[in-house]
Amino acid sequence: GCTGSAPIQNIGAYGVELKDVCEYVDIVHLPEGNISRLSAQTCQFGYRDSIFKHQYQSGYAIVAVGLILKKQWSPVITYGDLSQLSPATVTPVQVFDAVCAMRSSKLPNPAETGNAGSFFKNPVVAAEQAAVIAAAWPDMPRYPQADGSVKLAAGWLIDRCDLKGYNVGGAAVHQNQALVLINKNRATSDDIVALAHEVRQRVGQKFNVWLEPEVRFIGAEGEQDAVGVIA
Repeated sequence: GCTGSAPIQNIGAYGVELKDVCEYVDIVHLPEGNISRLSAQTCQFGYRDSIFKHQYQSGYAIVAVGLILKKQWSPVITYGDLSQLSPATVTPVQVFDAVCAMRSSKLPNPAETGNAGSFFKNPVVAAEQAAVIAAAWPDMPRYPQADGSVKLAAGWLIDRCDLKGYNVGGAAVHQNQALVLINKNRATSDDIVALAHEVRQRVGQKFNVWLEPEVRFIGAEGEQDAVGVIA
């Protein structure tokens, strides 16, 4: 990927997001050519969201991103297999290698199997709702957020609906990572939409959690409301 696209989605994985290290973003107003600098706060970073998907979606281009990195190594290793590493001795290279190993074991190579990575966002729900689900499913992964809400693992929810490998036409839920929808056999856009709709319905009916796409839907007339398309 490109650095300039990172702020748009506030990209993140394994417990870290761009907003954690972003200091500013420079943008150019395309009609006039004026360049201005937005602070990280002005960028309104949220979970896979930013001002660049709303107010500054059209007529602007990102030309620079300013990052501030800590000189003191402070690893974030609370996610998945990373939690098995020792914070006292782990090195950046070891974290890098572990992340690459996890991704290669779970995510299909887009050069071989058509996919857009994580298709759905990990849902964020109220702590009370998370507790209700966890009472019935004690093994459910959950990640408390600073505001008191709880982030759930969309892949786990989909997996518990027995949807790994499930297909509609040429589109399918990946066998190893339920969060990824793949082009298994000449899938059409209708196949992808129908599959995403079925996944959303199954998870919603089972857990009362309604998934939202992380991918963006672009139609013949421009971007579409992804949630509305698959609802």
